[in-house]
Amino acid sequence: MTSSEPATDTPLEADTTPIEPTYTEESEADEDPYATDPETESGDEGVSEDTSGVPHGEWSGTAQVTVDFADPGCAADSRSYTLPATLIIDEPVGTEGNSFHLSWASDDQTADGAFGVTSAQSGTDTVDGESVEIAYWSLSDDGDGSFSGQLTDTAAAAGASLNLLFVPKPLFQCGTYTSFPYGMNTDTTIEGSITDGSASVTLSGTTVDGTRSFRVEWS
Repeated sequence: MTSSEPATDTPLEADTTPIEPTYTEESEADEDPYATDPETESGDEGVSEDTSGVPHGEWSGTAQVTVDFADPGCAADSRSYTLPATLIIDEPVGTEGNSFHLSWASDDQTADGAFGVTSAQSGTDTVDGESVEIAYWSLSDDGDGSFSGQLTDTAAAAGASLNLLFVPKPLFQCGTYTSFPYGMNTDTTIEGSITDGSASVTLSGTTVDGTRSFRVEWS
């Protein structure tokens, strides 16, 4: 912000007192401890940290997915999966109100137990060219790398569900099961702790139709 000097009265006589120049010392910007690109234990690079306190970067690991379900008239069942997954923490997108953007998904989006989580999306509708801004998650952090959040908008009504879990669905009652993308319900929560070298994340909730409960863990 630029400020103007206050107006002064015009002197009647010239002031012969020599004016000594004044200097303003410019302060250097605080050094960002994450300005370099250190390699993490898992070989991840490009980790940085913003004012939210959550390090930014990309982490790769293995997610443990557990799904419990009981379709009408069928016995209760439980399935477990182990899938490689990638977590990305970055700057908020578009009008996202969170202090950081989160994306966490299994590397294979076609496998049984595949999942995808994204905190918000910002883009342009390819049909009408209108701007698309959807905030799926409300996230908060403690300023020291730990965070938590809740899914607040499934965007199912708009046909823009991006928080999905691919789990078994019967082709006929209690019959052959095949993987099907179920939307995560708004009772779904996430919590985690991130450092520049590691990340632990837990996702738990139910599907929109209420027939499946799930838990995804990564540490």
